[in-house]
Parts: sequence; C-alpha cells; structure tokens
Amino acid sequence: MIRKKYARFAKSAIVANANTGKILFKKHSFKKLAPASMTKIMTLLLAMEKLQHGKIKVTDRVTVSKHAALTKGSSLFLRPGEALKLWDLLKGIALVSGNDATVALAEHIAGTEANFVKLMNNKAKVLGLVNTHFVNSHGLDRKNHFSCAYDMLIMSKKLLRHKRILKLTALKYARIRRNHRRRTKLKNTNTLLGNYRGVDGLKTGTTPKAKYCLTATAKRRGTRVIAIVMGEPTAQKRNRELVELLDFSLS
Repeated sequence: MIRKKYARFAKSAIVANANTGKILFKKHSFKKLAPASMTKIMTLLLAMEKLQHGKIKVTDRVTVSKHAALTKGSSLFLRPGEALKLWDLLKGIALVSGNDATVALAEHIAGTEANFVKLMNNKAKVLGLVNTHFVNSHGLDRKNHFSCAYDMLIMSKKLLRHKRILKLTALKYARIRRNHRRRTKLKNTNTLLGNYRGVDGLKTGTTPKAKYCLTATAKRRGTRVIAIVMGEPTAQKRNRELVELLDFSLS
C-alpha cells in the first residue's frame, strides 16, 4: 500500500481499481462520517435494481407529494402534485442532487420515505457495510446518518454494475420535462466532467457537517478506478486532491 501525501486535507479517502477490487490508497477509510449527498449512491443503487427486475420503469410517471416538495437542501423546486417521468427524476438526482426528487423517487418505490430508508439499511446489511446507517434518502445532516469511504466504495462498485447509471452520471448537462410543457436545464455538480479525461461519474456531496465530498470514477485504456474523498474543507481542495488520486491510480 503506497502511503504518500495524498488527500492531506480530507478526513477520509480511498482509491481502488474497480476491475480487480485492489485498494490502491486509503486514509481513515473506515472512519464514520456524514456522507452528504453521496447517500444518493445507495438510493440510485436501489432504483437501478428495481429497474433491472422490472419493479419500476423509466417511463413511470411519478407524482410529487407535499412531503417531497418541501424537502430542504438542493432542489429541483418540484411542486406538490407535479408529475415527472422517473428517468427525469433520476437525472435530477444524479446531476443536481435534488433532494425533493430523491424523496419523490423513494416514495414511488416504497410508498413512504421511511419505508425506503429501511430498504437502504437492509441493503447495507446485505453488502456487509458495518460503518453505514441511513436515516434519510438524500443525505442531509441528521443524527445517526453516517457512512465511511470504504463502504461508499462497496456501494459504488455495486452501482457501476448497472451500466445504465453512467448514462446519467456522465451527463454534464441535461434537460427534464416539467408538466409536459416546461423544461428545466440541469448542470452536473461534478465539475470534473469534461475537465478530467475519463471521468464519467459518480456523486458529489456537501453539507455543513460533511463538508465537501466526492465519489469519482474514471476509465482509461480499459481500466476503471473509483476514488473517494470525504470531509474536504473546500470544493477546490476536494477537486484537487481527487485529481491527484486519479492521476496516481491511472498512471
């Protein structure tokens, strides 16, 4: 294990070869931390599995509840009663981390967000994630809502088995249709897209408690890597240290 001065400002970090599973670098990778919107990696994983098994469809029309519309934090500014295609909701989650879209998706899959969170925690147990516990579907700071870099790596590897996810996370820009007429343009919060060769995902996260987090994946010459940093003090340091990890792991 190489232990150079990577991820100096991160509270936790890990890098792995996604093809072989070999861990290339780690720093406090089992430390329990607030995961912010990287929580949505688990939400998206459950959605992809439901799609795979035909339990939901990308063409499903999802009606936004009042509870979903009132969700705080990053938002698509959805309105109660508004209906969107499920694929557009997934775009809103993957690109701009819409918490309202996340809750609407959770309710569509499980009836209530609370029921969906039970599915998240059950999946965490199945995957053997001993340092992860969820209390919401989106990642806003809450007591007993935590994960670690290693567990995020396991979730990310599982999510990337669903090739359809990269059709979402690789989008720098996208449009979604609102109420048949209005369209909303989305810009991906992952600013490494288009600025670092090979990056095609995966999920950013920022809250006051979590600070700046990023799970990134890149593929070059047939090799895919996953790099994760948590608890970075600024977005600039997060991106710079993530790029250093990608440079190292892809060299």
